[in-house]
Amino acid sequence: MSWRTAVTDTLIALAVVAGISVVIGAVESVSHVGNISNLYIIGIAVLASRRGFYPALVASVLAFLAFDWFFIPPLHAFTVDDPGEYVALITLLVTIVIIGQLFAVARSRAQEAHLRQRQTQLLYDVSHAALANSRMQPVYALALWRLNETLGLCGSRLYLKEGDGLRQEASSGVLEEVAGEAFWLRQAVDDGRLVAVWVQSRNNVRVGTDFTADAAAPAESVSPAARVSQPTQIHVPLRIEGRVEGVLVVGPKKDRTELSAEDRQLLEAFANQLAVAVEREDIAEHQAETLALQESDRLKTALISSVSHELKTPLAAIKASATALLAETSGIRGGVHTELVEGINRETDRLTRLVSNLLDMSRLEAGALRPTLEWVSIADVISDVLDRMEPLLPDHEIAVELAEPVPPTPLDFVQISQVLTNLLDNCGRHSPPKAAISISAEVVREQLRVTVFNEGSHIPASEPDRLFDKFYRLSLAPGGVGLGLSIARGIVEAHGGRIWAENVGQRGVAFTFTIPSPSQHATSSSNQASSRMPSSVA
Repeated sequence: MSWRTAVTDTLIALAVVAGISVVIGAVESVSHVGNISNLYIIGIAVLASRRGFYPALVASVLAFLAFDWFFIPPLHAFTVDDPGEYVALITLLVTIVIIGQLFAVARSRAQEAHLRQRQTQLLYDVSHAALANSRMQPVYALALWRLNETLGLCGSRLYLKEGDGLRQEASSGVLEEVAGEAFWLRQAVDDGRLVAVWVQSRNNVRVGTDFTADAAAPAESVSPAARVSQPTQIHVPLRIEGRVEGVLVVGPKKDRTELSAEDRQLLEAFANQLAVAVEREDIAEHQAETLALQESDRLKTALISSVSHELKTPLAAIKASATALLAETSGIRGGVHTELVEGINRETDRLTRLVSNLLDMSRLEAGALRPTLEWVSIADVISDVLDRMEPLLPDHEIAVELAEPVPPTPLDFVQISQVLTNLLDNCGRHSPPKAAISISAEVVREQLRVTVFNEGSHIPASEPDRLFDKFYRLSLAPGGVGLGLSIARGIVEAHGGRIWAENVGQRGVAFTFTIPSPSQHATSSSNQASSRMPSSVA
């Protein structure tokens, strides 16, 4: 309580007692009325309900003295003729004090209930506005205005994180500027706790983590007369799930009264509510971006599929024409004509593979590229792939290392051939000329393990996982669009396996994939046992 409030309450108490004494004197001058001192009880009860316990206590003492001085014989003296009057006076004093205390407590609880209701209403309004509006900037401005109104603040600002810094998102009212405000904002973000700033003079700023002036750590010695009791700015971090989304900055109260512990709790709850609103806005933005990307990806996939289908017919015609021209010139050695036809045939094959990859990726994303499993030896798959790929890799020696014997594995012959084709094509495009390429295969612990190794290549440490992303290219080398490895991963995962790439020291890069390879005998026995089981009877 400030001294001004104490003086005001004392004068009001004096006025109430004086007024009631005048009324009692007027009534007593006409006729004596028993228990007329109860008027003091009524007046002090009203005073306690309006102003609190302190003025009620002062009024109780004044009423005790006034009633004894003016109305108890002998008049105008603090003595009594009848000892029984002492009991009456003490009873009056005790009654007035007790009733004043009860009314003061009732007033205090009513004020607390009203304050909690306003605080709850504030938090509810902020939450409701955040849920009801798609644009949050007006919501932030409204929330700050309501906070100023509820706590009687001079002003407030809201800063939100933007990259490594903070941007001012909204403000309400007027805040006194503080030198080095950006530093205190950053301290609130880094520490994740409240920062209160007191400005004593232009070159004297004190900082604390509480509202009270005693909690501040002075930057230099300050005389008591120069101390500012209320912080100039209070920085409250917006915390959620262990991270800080921004900072709420508030000024002192307009009436210069101190912020209470309840006010601090409200500020922190309000800041947490704003943090939830900020996170909701971020989630909404990410969802919108995700939906836009999904729609863009869908349109891109549809366009690729459509264009790829349209390209297959002219490519087939070009291939047929090039093959016919090559057949006519088979007996002619050299010549520009022959070289041009061979170039057309070679580039047609490359473009055909590209179109096939685009179609396969479209089917993979649509879930239409399902493997048709049959018991196949991986040796047969490798042999078929090498028959097609060795002419396309004339500068590379391809070695095959198979563990004998390699048992059959349930797989889709065409799709696994596509995986090996894409891996060999990738090795040919990204390895130096004359670099050796090897293919090894074995079945270990009911897993078929196939490795394609090429010498001279190297993958940066941060890239192995990204190699299999769609349209990702490690280099700008011509001849690919970044779909081969992505398709290979989709096919292998559709078989229930996995694929990865790794550096083998400084020698080169190994691409390895595994797919389940259960024992054919065990599988057949299981199927036969299942067929011999009697059917259940309903």
